[in-house]
Amino acid sequence: MIFQRHDLVFSDWKKIDTSLIQNEDFKELILKNVLPGIVRRDEIETTTGDNYYSENEKVFIGFVHPYTKDGRRLRFAASVPGNKIIKLITPYEITKYNFEERTPTLKALSQIINEYDLGVWGSTSLEIITGLPYTHEKSDLDLIVKDFDQKELIELLSTCNEVELSHGIKIDVEIHLRSGYGINLKEYASESDTLLGKGLRDVVLIDRETVEAYL
Repeated sequence: MIFQRHDLVFSDWKKIDTSLIQNEDFKELILKNVLPGIVRRDEIETTTGDNYYSENEKVFIGFVHPYTKDGRRLRFAASVPGNKIIKLITPYEITKYNFEERTPTLKALSQIINEYDLGVWGSTSLEIITGLPYTHEKSDLDLIVKDFDQKELIELLSTCNEVELSHGIKIDVEIHLRSGYGINLKEYASESDTLLGKGLRDVVLIDRETVEAYL
């Protein structure tokens, strides 16, 4: 089993140290295994390796509270041994789940996945998996695609632009390269010679020729 950016994972969260979480509701949701951990890049330690975590290493994760406090969402960072993760859900699996079209974001997702095979992450994915109200009227929709050629990517961007206007939300699409880095679709469609690649271990600038080779 390997773990990549945006994957959702479950383990026995009672074994992680939640003592720093002051919000008791947030802590309880984690300890009752209601909330998944979101696989993330470690912002503190310098790590090397491939653009994924394996079962044999520490997996850095983050938790997000479904309810806002003073207009902000509480977050908690932790880590768990990869071999202790009992369930993995990828962004591409999440779009196969049934969900209620409760907000513009979820309605937009339903419209787009009728036309394209892609994944979803961010607050939308958390609402689909937990059933908790992570999205609101102005929530962004975060999507991820892989194995799309240049023509398909431009067509997807055109569709997303139309859906953005019709639903009054912002849609961000990440292109997952075969190298494991993710680049923004709108940036890809620009004339920039270099593109920002977000990886699990680092963030780098990638020249356009290399991007095209790893689509």
